[in-house]
Amino acid sequence: MSTSGTITISSQRLKQFSHFLIGDPQQFSLENRIFNAICAISLFIIAINVPYNYVTGLTVTSLIFALLVPAFSFIYFLSRYRKKVNISIALAVIMINVSFAINYFYSGGIQGASLLSFTLAFFLGMLISPRKQYYWWLALNLFTVLGLIIWEYYYPASVGTVYKTRKDIFADMTPTYIISVGVIFVGTVYLKNAYNKEKQRGEEKTRSLEIMNTEKSKLFSLISHDLRNPLAAIQSYLQLMREIELDPENKTQIETELLYVVNSTQEMLYNILVWSKTQMDGLNVNLTPVDVASAIHPILKINKMAVSKKRISLDTNIDASIKVMADINMLQLIVRNLLGNAAKFTPSGGTIFIKTSRAGNKCLIEVRDSGMGIDLSRQPDIFSLKVRSTFGTDNEKGIGLGLFLCKEYTTAQQGQIWFENNREGGSSFYLELPLAN
Repeated sequence: MSTSGTITISSQRLKQFSHFLIGDPQQFSLENRIFNAICAISLFIIAINVPYNYVTGLTVTSLIFALLVPAFSFIYFLSRYRKKVNISIALAVIMINVSFAINYFYSGGIQGASLLSFTLAFFLGMLISPRKQYYWWLALNLFTVLGLIIWEYYYPASVGTVYKTRKDIFADMTPTYIISVGVIFVGTVYLKNAYNKEKQRGEEKTRSLEIMNTEKSKLFSLISHDLRNPLAAIQSYLQLMREIELDPENKTQIETELLYVVNSTQEMLYNILVWSKTQMDGLNVNLTPVDVASAIHPILKINKMAVSKKRISLDTNIDASIKVMADINMLQLIVRNLLGNAAKFTPSGGTIFIKTSRAGNKCLIEVRDSGMGIDLSRQPDIFSLKVRSTFGTDNEKGIGLGLFLCKEYTTAQQGQIWFENNREGGSSFYLELPLAN
């Protein structure tokens, strides 16, 4: 195994152990994970101090730390496995202050390591507690420590002499200082890393929202502009029919044109409504076995108006035996938009061909046209809101939303969509969806 592979495995195991110890970020809040980490570190330090203090002659201190081990184990259990972090924080801070206050009289008082321990306890309490509790814990720490100092000042005999030699003082103060600095360092680094990650996530969300807002603004400006044209055309047709007595042939032609404009506008509005609903409610996907032929045939009937008006031949090769796992409404919207685009950009006398086939465990739906093809400058953004809609061969106009919805809905159905420009002209769009079992 390579060095990089070994490092990757070690990193994964370390990450798994971290999640086991302090909780998965997907299930635990940042504050909860910080408290769990501090609890685990505190348990380790307390457990070490039990034999160390006993060896150095601080028997009472060793006993106090021994009692703290099960107490902190219970607090860790409440926070890590019961997720009762607020109660756990309060218990931990109060218990530490009370324990250190008792220990103050048995570890040399102001000459011992108790003040360093109180400083460390205050730092950890501020690190894990909610903002609204900061002043409470500050008051508790100051009241406890200053009270102990004043008491010792007036009643020095209440503090026993525990250091028999100068060496004992160094043996107690040095590791306490090292542990305090180490815990403060680890806690600060962890907190800053967590803060930077949260800040980065916030910045990414802000950028995404800015991009979405920009795209929406462009889209709505396009909608306000592009809806005028078909409505103006409808108004003109109706005004003409009202003011002029038309012969049956011209009247039939105008009615056909009017129906075509209405259908195009309806398609545009339908895409807008679908997109708006998606923005408000999110994508709701209902994947079921769908008969592809049954889903596509109604779309072909609807599109006959568009292709017949432009004298476009619509050829099909639909496999009636294919079923896919899809949302039938999403599938029909995709096919409707692909056929609509093909009719829009195929000139009079052209051809549109739609075919379904099996490709391994996938169903491949192809919509091929003999139109203009897709310009190279537009290809990178063809499935996004960045693309500007262009006029069709018969001056049809859209808002550039259809292909964006096709991409969104294809991804939601665990499929793929792409396109190719054909050598002989026009383009082919491919929709790939998983076959139903």
